[in-house]
Amino acid sequence: MAIGTAGFTAMLAIDQLEQAGLRPSHGPVLVTGASGGVGSTAVHLLARLGYEVVASTGRAAERRDDLIRFGASDVIERDTIADVPERPLLTERWAGVVDAVGGSTLSHVLAELKYGAGVAACGLAGGDKITSTVIPFLLRGNNLFGIDSVMRPIEGRQEVWQRAASTMDLAMLDAMTTEIGLAELPDAAEAILQGHVAGRWVVNVNR
Repeated sequence: MAIGTAGFTAMLAIDQLEQAGLRPSHGPVLVTGASGGVGSTAVHLLARLGYEVVASTGRAAERRDDLIRFGASDVIERDTIADVPERPLLTERWAGVVDAVGGSTLSHVLAELKYGAGVAACGLAGGDKITSTVIPFLLRGNNLFGIDSVMRPIEGRQEVWQRAASTMDLAMLDAMTTEIGLAELPDAAEAILQGHVAGRWVVNVNR
């Protein structure tokens, strides 16, 4: 249960990037919203698959140690990639991006992709609108992939679940997971809204 929809989504995003050609030798992969469920799981899965992972979060100082333990090679503040770029192309940085934020962050990282690289967009915590041009797609051959885990056809789901389960370090998954009871849900919801939650939370309905 700890892998959940977030883990399934993270694995779908990685699979999509790899189907488009991403390999560990290509360079660093950025994960935005890395303190959340999708982001933290993506960091761990990518690291286990041999990728150099850079984690972006609004709580870099607070979450750095955890994200390094999950597998990140570096942790950066989201503010460094949160502005809409003034130019359509910036210095090439990322071999791939798992983006759980959207908004201006997605606008920014699109301009920093390496040639032929792609972004797997799977969240909109930072907004549902982006500002970009066709230049990254035409001059660098970049791709923007939408990741949907809700209406995904049943065909192929089992393979994604199996890959996620076999790739994850189960001890690390346990360390990433907090179990709460139903009575704790109101406080947990408030903590989520305040941005104080990292990793995965599992609700034990028997508690």
